[in-house]
Amino acid sequence: MSDRSLMSYAESAQWGHVERDGASVLPVLAAYHQLQAEALYQSATVAAIQQLRKGIP
Repeated sequence: MSDRSLMSYAESAQWGHVERDGASVLPVLAAYHQLQAEALYQSATVAAIQQLRKGIP
């Protein structure tokens, strides 16, 4: 946010939820950063999906 505070937003098919409590937001932020660090590049993701689909009619 403009005041440097953190917030998170999560949604499902039924609802969306905004969280502003830092104690709840920080674990979500840490998990997001971990996912970023471990994620493949887009081209590598596409290649992996194509390889997996080769066995599917």
